[in-house]
Amino acid sequence: MDIKKAEFIISNTQVDKCPQDGKPEYAFIGRSNVGKSSLINMITNRKGLAMTSSTPGKTQLKNHFLINE
Repeated sequence: MDIKKAEFIISNTQVDKCPQDGKPEYAFIGRSNVGKSSLINMITNRKGLAMTSSTPGKTQLKNHFLINE
């Protein structure tokens, strides 16, 4: 896939607040400090799209991004 546009949509803790637009979804799941945010930034070619933390275990939200609209 050629990613031309990537944007942050929303963060939340509840499944019922996730976007319900019917678009395909892909999940990156893994332990703390394995590079999930770095992977998202690399494949989208955007340095600060997914925030990275130096402290493991900080992310406790579901983060949603829109890729190529």
